[in-house]
Amino acid sequence: MKNKLLRGILVGLAAVLAAAVLDSFQVFRGLEWKTWDTRMRLAADPSRADKDIVLVLVDQYSLDIYRKEQGLGWPWPREIYGYLVRYLKAGGATACFFDIALTEDSVRGVSDDEAFAREAAAAGNVFVPLALSSEEKESDEAAIAQLKRLSLGASAPARSRAMFRSITTPLDIHLRAAKGAANVQVNPDDDGIYRRMPLSYTFRDMILPSVPLALAGAASAHPLPETVPTDRSGRMIIRFWGPTGKTYRSYPVVALLNSMAQIQEGKKPQVPPDEFAGKTVLVGLSAVGLYDLKSSPLSAVIPGVEIQAAALDTLRQRQYFAAVSPILLFALALVLAVGAGIAISGLRKMGIIVGAFTVFLVLPAIAAGAAFAADAWLEFVFPETAVLLALIGASVLNYSIEGKERRFIKGVFSHYLSPAVIERLIANPEMLRLGGVERRITSFFSDVAGFTSISERLTPPELVGLLNAYLSEMTDIILDSGGTLDKYEGDAIIAFWNAPLDIPDHALRACRAALACRRRLDEIRPDLEKRYGHGLRMRIGLNTGPAVVGNMGSGRRFDYTAMGDTINLAARLESAGKQYRVSILAGEATVAQAGETILAREADLIRVVGKDKPVRIYELLGERDAATADDLRRHGAYLEALAIFRGREWGRALEAFAALGRDPLAEFYIERCRAFLQNPPAGDWDGVFDLKSK
Repeated sequence: MKNKLLRGILVGLAAVLAAAVLDSFQVFRGLEWKTWDTRMRLAADPSRADKDIVLVLVDQYSLDIYRKEQGLGWPWPREIYGYLVRYLKAGGATACFFDIALTEDSVRGVSDDEAFAREAAAAGNVFVPLALSSEEKESDEAAIAQLKRLSLGASAPARSRAMFRSITTPLDIHLRAAKGAANVQVNPDDDGIYRRMPLSYTFRDMILPSVPLALAGAASAHPLPETVPTDRSGRMIIRFWGPTGKTYRSYPVVALLNSMAQIQEGKKPQVPPDEFAGKTVLVGLSAVGLYDLKSSPLSAVIPGVEIQAAALDTLRQRQYFAAVSPILLFALALVLAVGAGIAISGLRKMGIIVGAFTVFLVLPAIAAGAAFAADAWLEFVFPETAVLLALIGASVLNYSIEGKERRFIKGVFSHYLSPAVIERLIANPEMLRLGGVERRITSFFSDVAGFTSISERLTPPELVGLLNAYLSEMTDIILDSGGTLDKYEGDAIIAFWNAPLDIPDHALRACRAALACRRRLDEIRPDLEKRYGHGLRMRIGLNTGPAVVGNMGSGRRFDYTAMGDTINLAARLESAGKQYRVSILAGEATVAQAGETILAREADLIRVVGKDKPVRIYELLGERDAATADDLRRHGAYLEALAIFRGREWGRALEAFAALGRDPLAEFYIERCRAFLQNPPAGDWDGVFDLKSK
């Protein structure tokens, strides 16, 4: 047991180290991201999204309407954005972010840019985009000077660790008019999916905000957080409440502009302005041709502005995910892998091993799911790989080490024990130790009638061939019925049932095996006589009762055998079969436990040598279901004759037995009746006959 424990621990340690090496090369990274996306999808609940975050989208419908009705292609006049700002401000919007590039002069002239700037300045709630870059390129120094007012303090949360060398800003006129500006240049994970983003960025001597951080600070009800949990790279993990189109209320731009026109005409607006009261509005692009479509864990295609909205939602609701530390992750993987290694090293039964595989492979998933419910990203793939390697490693060692032991046991005992017993030994090798236990068994003794005289007339090779042919057929029947072969003694077969395996119907099985042996010998007798010049007949004794069963012998050589009076009586009954002229004699306990399935008739009431208590013995005739009407009639006639005999009416009994015709047991009683007619037993005779020989 200690060796298995140590082996399991070493396997677990090796598995964790191997998984750690693979993890260091980022082998698991892509798969881990996919499992995280699965967790996000399973926990999705759009109803929990912040209702104060609203999207206004330049969708394909809006593009088509303006192109068709006003002949406007993209990019639109910035005056349109001014109308939109005025409408949202009139509705009471808290903040309005434009995720639309404003870096180039309007193609419609300076007046167009001035129109938008006037509305933005008047509204006082407009935020415009910045784009930081790690590349060295020329930046607008005048615009950079204006960014000083937007710089955050040194305690800004979730700061990017990347080095930015340049920045692309909106036009100076728009930057001056805006309440704030925020970086929109966010890189996805290597698979192109956005799951995380920094909240602040260092550029020169400034700390600039991300879009969600800038907008979160725009509402007094949602002050800037002091600390935000981040992953190892310093990025906030975004909580996506649902897929695109089903999470945040969104409006086509054209619907708002039409509503403004309807109000000016004194009509009921399509979208009332007060729907935006207290809302943070993000204006972005969703039309395919505008190239701002991205991917999230819940949507393969999503407007880029909606990713900003999800990050803002995470920040405002404080629904953060904390990344579990590498030390804790390694500790979890170590515990699970070592546990898996120990468990598999100590198991043998395939069903239990499969169950252990299932349990240990599920545990990392349960841990990852529980961590997700507790707002933490606990990596799943690394501990799962460690567990899988431990399970495989322990299984391979089990096969190579214990498989050798299994093959040895099978090789040594396959000729002596049934497959079921061999499997029991494999599962419990300690059974091979010396010692015994008391069990109730059914013992089987068989012998070949007249074998001594047969052996004298055969050459040694012929004798061996005859004996092997006979023993093979009989042994197969015994083993197939669940019996355990004890030993061969010349032509004798000694076996028993109900040890070491529990067999509740052991008496019935032993009876059926005895009957099957007799039938099979009848079938092969002509062939044996043809091949060896002798046909064999057998006698069998069966008895049921307590016995000591176990490995008996020395430490170097022992046999799995049974000992006790139960076995001795079975041997006596086999020998008595010659006297009673029957092939199968069984003790009373065997017949009683076998039940009505077996058709048996009482042969005698005897007292064996060394015992005072008499026992009834029975001849086994066959299985009751196979008996014919004539068999049952003769069986009843025999019992009537025996009752007459027990009534001491020797003459009538002789006639009753004689009426049965050629019946060996009836002929035995006919001779006994004749003897009693000449020399009756004493008046106090109790019907018991002493079995003199052993």
